[in-house]
Amino acid sequence: MGVVESFSVDGVGVYLFERPVLAEPSFLVLGLPDAGLVGAIAAKYASVRLNMRLVGEIDASGVLPPLSVVHRGVPLSPFQLYVNNSGRMVVLVSEAPLPAAAVYPVSRAVVELASRLGFSYIVSLSGIAVPNRMEIKRPRVFWVSSTSGAGRVMEELGLKRFDEGFIVGPYAVILKEARRRGLDNIVILVESFLQFPDPESSAEALRVLSRLTGIEIDVGKLLEEAEMLKIQARELMKQTTKSMAEMQKRYEMHMPMMYI
Repeated sequence: MGVVESFSVDGVGVYLFERPVLAEPSFLVLGLPDAGLVGAIAAKYASVRLNMRLVGEIDASGVLPPLSVVHRGVPLSPFQLYVNNSGRMVVLVSEAPLPAAAVYPVSRAVVELASRLGFSYIVSLSGIAVPNRMEIKRPRVFWVSSTSGAGRVMEELGLKRFDEGFIVGPYAVILKEARRRGLDNIVILVESFLQFPDPESSAEALRVLSRLTGIEIDVGKLLEEAEMLKIQARELMKQTTKSMAEMQKRYEMHMPMMYI
């Protein structure tokens, strides 16, 4: 796979093996590891379930881990881009945690990618840790958006807005960068465990993503294999927990100062 197009932002390289032809509306879906690995599990599952095609990767020396993942004998960056057959969805799959030092440059590179390719929406899939997750049968879903237009789209789905609190990590940076550049970014937040893989919460994120995009993603197999996934994802969760500690992810469970 040769690179047909590339660009760099703050030392982070985005390499496209083909430039995806996007349909309207189009969605750049982000699955970076954080609480419960909600986004990471959901993005990987969607890429496989929808038989997506590899179209690019993100890499950077110095700030990203010096490793390759090998799939079917092909060495790749742990941060890969896949497109579905209709061209309406590109998914960023992450198979390694994002180090704290990489948060700003990678986030800016993702926003630049969305701007250059002309995506209608950036959709970030995230977990928001709740202390009573064990007692919750079906996790609740919240959203926050960079623009009022993107917010109206989520309001039409009947979901509750995340009104007060903190978002920590790359999704926070992407949200701010998108707002400043007038790009539509929607963050989907699902109640989850903090330090344990949570495929059930990933399934909730995918249900909302299906409604948002109009692309049906059957989560049946994800739920069937939930226990196996929890075991397979333990090491990634362990590494991600360290990265979240550096980014002080725990602040998401706190409330900001309020004025009456």
